[in-house]
Parts: sequence; C-alpha cells; structure tokens
Amino acid sequence: MPLETVSEAEIQSFTQSILTRYGIDFTGYEPKSLRRRIIRVMGLFDLSSIHDLWVRFLRDPKFIHVFMNEISVGMTSMFRDPVLWKNLKNILANEFKVRTTVSVWHAGCSTGEEVYSLGILLNESGWQKKTTALAIDINTAALEEARSGVYPKFKMSENKANYRQFNTHHDFSNYFTTDGENAIMNPDLIAHVTFRYQNLITDPTPNHFDIIFCRNVMIYFDATTKIRLLAKFYDALNTGGYLIIGFFDTMSHLIDNKKFLLVDAEAKIFQKI
Repeated sequence: MPLETVSEAEIQSFTQSILTRYGIDFTGYEPKSLRRRIIRVMGLFDLSSIHDLWVRFLRDPKFIHVFMNEISVGMTSMFRDPVLWKNLKNILANEFKVRTTVSVWHAGCSTGEEVYSLGILLNESGWQKKTTALAIDINTAALEEARSGVYPKFKMSENKANYRQFNTHHDFSNYFTTDGENAIMNPDLIAHVTFRYQNLITDPTPNHFDIIFCRNVMIYFDATTKIRLLAKFYDALNTGGYLIIGFFDTMSHLIDNKKFLLVDAEAKIFQKI
C-alpha cells in the first residue's frame, strides 16, 4: 500500500482515537516511522483505509493487542555489534572489583536476544549470581518469546557468527538445544532476569540501576520524547552507572554532557556523572 494513500491528518486523528479509547499515547513517536508501521499493519490485515482499520478495532476488542505487537516489532540478534559486548565485559570486570552486585535494566528488550547475550557474558565470567536484571517491553508477543527462549533455528547461524567475534574460546552451541525447527536457549541464562510488560514512555520508571540498555529503541521517538527518556534514565541510574544506546540511535547531540560522560564512543556507552 503506497505511503501517500494515508494522510498525516488521518494518522493524527487515528492516534488521538487510540489515546482516547485505550490510553496509549503515540505522540512521541517519530511521525514518518509511525506512519510506515501503521500502513504495514493495514497491509497485513488487508485493510484499505484508516476507517477500515478503526472499524477492526471496534469489532474486535482484542485487536489492540495484535496491533501493538505489530506496531512495535523489532529485529535483532544475539551479540549484535560484538564490539559492545567486548567493551562491556571490560567495564563489568572493573565494576565487580569495587561492588558485590550489579543491577541492570533492559529498557525495551524486544524478543530477548540482548538479554540472553548478557546472560551468556555473565555466565562465562562468573558474575550471573551477582546480577539482577529487569527486562521490559510493550510488545506482549516479543516478551513471551523472550521468556520462553525459543527461537527459529535458522537465526542461530547469525547469533553464532556474532558470538565468535565476541569470544573464540567457547562454543555458542552449548547455550541452546534444538527441537525440530526451533532452538531453545538454556533457561539458566535468564535466572537473574524479571520480565515485565511496561510502556517505556508513560509508565512509572524503576530506579537504582547500574546499567541501562536502551538500544535502537529511541530511533522511533521524536526529539522531545528522547529528551524525556534521557531524563528518566538519568534519574533511574545510580551515580557512576552506565547508559548504553544503539548504533542507530542518532541522538548523542541530545545528551547533556553535564549529566553523562561519553566513555566509549564506538560502543555508545555513557556514564552518569
């Protein structure tokens, strides 16, 4: 469906209706990205207009959950950007020299690849029992996949390739079993993790974290919302804690250098001052 078939006014009217009926606020999303995602959902369900889409909501009370899962879908892999995981391991090694525990927040965990990557890193380094983690997402289907640790087996080839760039001394295959066309991650890798449905923008923010991951999530938000989230992350971090953003999060210019120190430009790791 061509992008121009849905007007900006229609998108604004639709998102206002969503806010009124369900309390879900899309005003912070980057408009072009949101528009593309709405049109993608319309194509998936063979809906030819915004009116038809809204009628679907009215006729099917559960469609809001389907819609949110589709609108917030993300693509990721384990040990994506291997340089990050190498550099993070060095940071954690220094942290565990001066502290006995580390608290982590995966702010937008998607289907859990990042969570399992950290679990493997912690497991190999003997730090898992010293770590607690909260993993949140607004996509219920993605959260369930993360909890289950069941992934299509074909995804493991990319995960293995990424892992080999991170660590050549262990075999990634030791961290999962196979069952038909599925790969099942070792559940012990997430023994330190609590998964929770949460809206990153509107829900109350937890706090007292030493590390916050928010990678390639904020690309979907406008500048005002990014600044709001950065303020939330600042408040949620302990002094000296680390904020890790994504390679596609072109927002370094929005980060206040009086609050955050860039400690690793390559891996996009910032430290709370």
